[in-house]
Amino acid sequence: MVLCFTAAGCVFDERAVPMKPGYFAAVTMSDASANHPTNLGYAGGYAEASTREWLGVAQPQLEHLLPPRGRLVMLTDQMTGEQGRPRDVYAWFGRSPSTLNKLTKNWNGMVHTGQAVSRAEAIDQPAPPWPGFEPLWIPVAPDVRLHGRLALVRGADGTPAPGDCVVLIPGFLGDSAILRTRDLAAALYGHGFHVLALELRGHGQVEHYYPDLYYNFGVLETQDLLRVSEWLQDTHPCIRNTGMIGFCWGANHVMLAAWFDGRSPDDPSITPVVARFLDPPSGRRHYTLGVMAFSPVLRWEELMDETDLPHDDMWQNPPMFFFQKVIAARMARKGYPEVSGSLRRLIAYDFASSRLGPSFPVREAYHCLRFLPYRGQPDGDKLEFARVPVLMITAVNDPFLSAQDLADLTARTDNPLVASMIMRGGGHIGFAPYNPPYFYSLILNFFDRNHGAAAFSGTRE
Repeated sequence: MVLCFTAAGCVFDERAVPMKPGYFAAVTMSDASANHPTNLGYAGGYAEASTREWLGVAQPQLEHLLPPRGRLVMLTDQMTGEQGRPRDVYAWFGRSPSTLNKLTKNWNGMVHTGQAVSRAEAIDQPAPPWPGFEPLWIPVAPDVRLHGRLALVRGADGTPAPGDCVVLIPGFLGDSAILRTRDLAAALYGHGFHVLALELRGHGQVEHYYPDLYYNFGVLETQDLLRVSEWLQDTHPCIRNTGMIGFCWGANHVMLAAWFDGRSPDDPSITPVVARFLDPPSGRRHYTLGVMAFSPVLRWEELMDETDLPHDDMWQNPPMFFFQKVIAARMARKGYPEVSGSLRRLIAYDFASSRLGPSFPVREAYHCLRFLPYRGQPDGDKLEFARVPVLMITAVNDPFLSAQDLADLTARTDNPLVASMIMRGGGHIGFAPYNPPYFYSLILNFFDRNHGAAAFSGTRE
């Protein structure tokens, strides 16, 4: 997501938050990567350990990195109360949800949000080069290629070293201009991971070179992500496993990929019309290192409803004001008949212009993308089908989305490979500005080959 708070001053400007010496704190697992049979996912049985247990062991070892007031962190099991009902997140933290979108009431949440999001874009011009990364194009369909920046860790002889690769997905309409992506890519690469920073259909250089390749908000992009994982391993034998990190709407993408990887052939979330555009489930496994979803947009249809109304007063609701500016700018760039802040209209225009065609039933696409029920319409329990570690993280002071949504989803999800965490700070995707040592340590430990969630849960290949 791209927001702008320049009217309020430079404290809200996007900031680089690179990894620094001394930031990383390692966690250990007593029996990670040993004594656990292969975890086949929810449909096939579990190993003795899970992502939820991994988080329960890792979080106390990282807690010292948080400020004293920030050590109140809500984990998976704490989100569910009596009779399996979701707990009131805001009461648990002692926060009022009605004031989170006000500058004077949620200053830190607003600041960290503003510092994590980008005002720049890399569409007409690519982002400046990153040390160690090379641009490349990845084929995901007969005439569709996605753009990315890949760094392969090399041995002393200069050849790529065996290791795991982490794929980075930006937020809503984001691309490689985002400093957060660059900094996180450098941190992972410096820690010994192969790294791919990816731009999706309708994003960045893909938008520049393929302007007629429209964004489908996850319907086709989810399949693309599985093909990216396959391409990485087939093209680069040095890559053992893949993992993925997403932010905001990019977090939805990585969660959808975890579902799509383990879905059944008759998954009710994929209607016959949608199925015509997708491959059947593959026996091949994807992103076995796990996926991390920061600030996912879980009730995006309610967000869409809110954007049907104009939010013209920046001071009343700054996040929504600037979000609608981003939507309107996208409509103007694509030359749509209407230029407004309506997310519903943007989605409708993009789907009608895309290869799905103007007659494609957009409501069936909504079913495919839904994580929580909406107005009596089902969500499909997608995360029950995940067979790789999934860790979802949000902040109680998110000024844009409700942290309660994560507790609501967690209470509905039995799959122990799916874990959740709500932090006291971080705003919307602003976890790096909020606390860089914790942010980087959580990520690097999650993907660690010997002590990470996949090793602990037995999902790694």
